[in-house]
Amino acid sequence: MTTPLLEVVIAVHAVTRPIDRAVSSLLSGEPASGVRVTVVCHGIDASEIAAVVGRPESASLRYVEYRDGVPSPAGPFNHGLRSAEGQYVAIMGSDDYVEPGAVRAWTDALRSRRPDVALMRLRRQGGPVLASPLTRIGRTRRLDAVKDRLFYRTAPLALIRRDLLTDRALSLTEGLRTGDDMAMSARLWTEAPRVDLLHDAPCYVIGADAGDRITEASMTVAEQLRAVELLVGDGWWRALAPRVRTSLGVKLLRVHVLDALLGRPSVDAWAPRERADLARVVRAVLADAPAAVEPLSRADRVLIETASGEPPAEELVAAIARRKNAGRLDTILPRRLRRMFDRESTLVRFVLYRVRRGGAERG
Repeated sequence: MTTPLLEVVIAVHAVTRPIDRAVSSLLSGEPASGVRVTVVCHGIDASEIAAVVGRPESASLRYVEYRDGVPSPAGPFNHGLRSAEGQYVAIMGSDDYVEPGAVRAWTDALRSRRPDVALMRLRRQGGPVLASPLTRIGRTRRLDAVKDRLFYRTAPLALIRRDLLTDRALSLTEGLRTGDDMAMSARLWTEAPRVDLLHDAPCYVIGADAGDRITEASMTVAEQLRAVELLVGDGWWRALAPRVRTSLGVKLLRVHVLDALLGRPSVDAWAPRERADLARVVRAVLADAPAAVEPLSRADRVLIETASGEPPAEELVAAIARRKNAGRLDTILPRRLRRMFDRESTLVRFVLYRVRRGGAERG
């Protein structure tokens, strides 16, 4: 086979994963020419995975063994991407799949448009198309990381020009329990010369029926937020333009920090070490992006500011409860009403979600 136009890397660690569905969705029917699937068999013999897939190696399918003893997909994904030969590459979870016609639409777009990165439309299995990122209405080409809110697409589920990945900084972060894709995606959305959205292509589907995703196991606060801490401790973060750093900082607080807080509503979850770890991360984000709290709702901002002070566990849990029971206005409006229509405000995001649901449902 000549150099593939697109090479999709799938990492799989067990024969119980629905890897046959993932591969078949990419290669069955009328797959586009110039596509290859690389299945990285993580800590397991390739012959065992090939038996589950039910397809032998061919010009469009290869099996690669990789063993690092680490229960994380970052290692095998990085290995697969580094061994890939396609002009464009993509990664896929072993319990995910694509809708019929997706591969054809993707390769047609790559040939005709030649973007540096093309974002797939996403949906969860059994659910609607995800409005992530919340791009400007009608904007699908030459997206801007800030104006099109690209940072909310944390997973690098995209078709990426392989030449971009020669920089080792543009790789998944190994050794983390979760968030191994955070730094890679943030760099891609800011550094790729041209990012497009495949707004009219069939979707990449995030599987919901496998039931044993590695990162879903319980974690400490330090483990859950380690990726955030590494990102904001890097010189790359500090070198970002203030508007970009603020946009990324809002996302880190709204998604990752609030998730860590709201997921721990009881006093026994907040030992001194846990409170210290969370406060340290919040303070690190705000040290370089102090305006990142401005677009947040009043309720979210109060909780984050409370957590940054490392209060006693009872006080922190009471703040979490107040956030969960806050009224509608407090969960939508920012403290300073002049920030109500900020592109990152909760109100603007709420309106855009409604537009997406009632309109074209762009991913």
